[in-house]
Amino acid sequence: MANPTTMGGLGSPDWRSDTAIAYAILRLTFGVNLCFRGVVRITVNGLDQFAAGLTAQFEPTWIPAFAVSAFGHVIPIVETVMGLMLIVGLFTRPALIVGGLMMTSLTFGTMFLQNFDLAWLQLTYALAFFILLAARSWNAISLDSLWFPQGSGRDDT
Repeated sequence: MANPTTMGGLGSPDWRSDTAIAYAILRLTFGVNLCFRGVVRITVNGLDQFAAGLTAQFEPTWIPAFAVSAFGHVIPIVETVMGLMLIVGLFTRPALIVGGLMMTSLTFGTMFLQNFDLAWLQLTYALAFFILLAARSWNAISLDSLWFPQGSGRDDT
């Protein structure tokens, strides 16, 4: 009798397993959080207003205004695209790697602002990226798993 938590004898989780469902819920929730942070920054505030606010916030630091402004124009787009990728589970590994590196860059800037409360929040996001990346073998409920069954986010390629 086959183990109900795995399929194909490969040790990968069946989409009906608790681990696959739990992973999908966390990935989906995290994706919605990231996607709509970006969507709101783009549609409600506008990229220019978001970037201007970020530039003003970083004025006391040594980071050049043009770099902060460029970062402020790019980050909402990255959040939106990355969030969409996580929602549907497409290219999950690259999305998580980009997201983890994005959190590193955000934390870098936050430390120059000496906003340690925000740095702790960013650390929790980094931990979520870590958990999702480390547990990617449970990514059975995803477009990755459907479209790329051999490389469905369960290997390191």
